[in-house]
Amino acid sequence: MHPVWEPSIDREPRAEAFVAQCLLAPGVVAGSRRLSMLDLRVWAALCGMLHAQYLRATGEHEPDLHRDDTRTVGTTVYQLADRVWADDGGKSYRLLRRSLFRLGQARITVRTVERDPDVAVETITEDWEPLLGKLSTSTARFELTTPRQWGALKGSTSLQVEIGHWAARQVVTGRCTWLDLDLLRALGPGLASRVWATLEAWARWPQESFDGRQETAIGLGTPALESLGVAGYARRIDARRALDRAGAKIVSVDAAYEAVHCEKRAGWCLVVRRRAGARTRGQLRRQARDAQAERSAVRTAVRRSVAEAAGAQRAA
Repeated sequence: MHPVWEPSIDREPRAEAFVAQCLLAPGVVAGSRRLSMLDLRVWAALCGMLHAQYLRATGEHEPDLHRDDTRTVGTTVYQLADRVWADDGGKSYRLLRRSLFRLGQARITVRTVERDPDVAVETITEDWEPLLGKLSTSTARFELTTPRQWGALKGSTSLQVEIGHWAARQVVTGRCTWLDLDLLRALGPGLASRVWATLEAWARWPQESFDGRQETAIGLGTPALESLGVAGYARRIDARRALDRAGAKIVSVDAAYEAVHCEKRAGWCLVVRRRAGARTRGQLRRQARDAQAERSAVRTAVRRSVAEAAGAQRAA
């Protein structure tokens, strides 16, 4: 999801795995399959690479996104795995290939409605777009004999990924939610990362208060539970407990969030309080990382000094 889309509130079952309605004009966007959190991290990494490539190209001329080569990002398999996991081991390599295969099968349906104010006519247009186009890898082959040699060779395997036209247009025009891959890695593959990604993309945040904070209460009806990833619980109380656990982890990992918990008001709601503004939240997150790095350095220095003192006592 991104800020101009919100989950559809249609009660009828839909064939698509994900359906959202536009907040700015009539229309819907739907996904043919639900992506896992791993798929979302891989997709976020690819979109970040496309955006960086686009910014480099705009210095000379505006790239034509109708051309396949302008929407194609180039990297190596292990470099992409390092972005997604901060690890480039063999297991990450295999998981990445499977995730790319799933992303390549995903399709986006975009349905727009255009109304003529002078004539009682509306035009409904549907477009079907793949998330990814062509994927290709290229590896130089030599006379290698040991598994270690083959493993080292995989690091030089080049990867070319073509982003779909509709998705590429959303990225380069900024009509998307930018997700911090470091935070996604820290939150892990579970519910906390899914809830965090949904909250980052949530459209209807209220006006900020005088102290620079935003607070909202999300009604925990069926559409919200589905978007937050807890609709599968048989009892609502279990879903709320899962959201409370995920919220506690989000608050401990992301310095921009001050509270994420379930609370009973007119009905049960997920109450969220965070600092306002994407730039402010980004600054808080960077400060939190700097503070964490500083604390880690202090702990390392203390351990080293204690070990040296113990070694000196034993030598004496």
